[in-house]
Amino acid sequence: MTLIEAQELQQTFETDGMVTAVLHGISFSIERGEFVSIMGPSGSGKSTLLHILGFLSDHTGGTYRFNGRTMAEHTEDEIAQVRNEEMGFVFQSFNLLGRASVYDNVRLPLLYSRRPEREWDGRIRSAVERVGLMHRIDYETYKLSGGERQRVAIARSLVNEPRVIFADEPTGNLDTASGRAVMQILQELHDVQGHTIVLITHDVEVAEYANRMLFLRDGSIERDTPILERRKAEEFVSTTRKERDLI
Repeated sequence: MTLIEAQELQQTFETDGMVTAVLHGISFSIERGEFVSIMGPSGSGKSTLLHILGFLSDHTGGTYRFNGRTMAEHTEDEIAQVRNEEMGFVFQSFNLLGRASVYDNVRLPLLYSRRPEREWDGRIRSAVERVGLMHRIDYETYKLSGGERQRVAIARSLVNEPRVIFADEPTGNLDTASGRAVMQILQELHDVQGHTIVLITHDVEVAEYANRMLFLRDGSIERDTPILERRKAEEFVSTTRKERDLI
């Protein structure tokens, strides 16, 4: 079932009478349960596209539907509700409350949701457990490492069981080992738990955790490539080498 559908999507910005086109008639769809990376160099339109997909900003041309409905078909309150309950967001800068505990940070989306309060504690603990941080649940987040803080952000994005997780450069502020740990969590959320994930990145290694890559350049889709078969091939080669080395 189609969750995200963009048709001839355009975005322009006007500054001091000068109009700048950022997105040029982009068309694509994302099915429920897909893991898609959106990749491209700086200035390619990745962040602009993410803001549109996440109902954080409107577009100036074409059509965008999330779960079958456009932004214009929602009231402002409904848009806020969709963002809070149906979309999860993970950002490069974490966006956590440093002096609040892991528990309280993960609880934040529930404060603005329609979930019964009796469910909150179970949801929070389940989300924290899924990212492997139960031993840190009472820690203030400023005491955590960068990788741990990003895992808190992932837990926060999961607490309302959203239809999709938007991850915007989630490894951008992390060292290589922490970045891989975060990507393995996102991969498990997709492969094992079936979450739909849309990943924004400029890093090829990070992008290839997904099963499909949209490559943007100058506001247009240059390539829309499945990458699952390539990953399987790489794993086969790696396994074959290990087996050969044992002989």
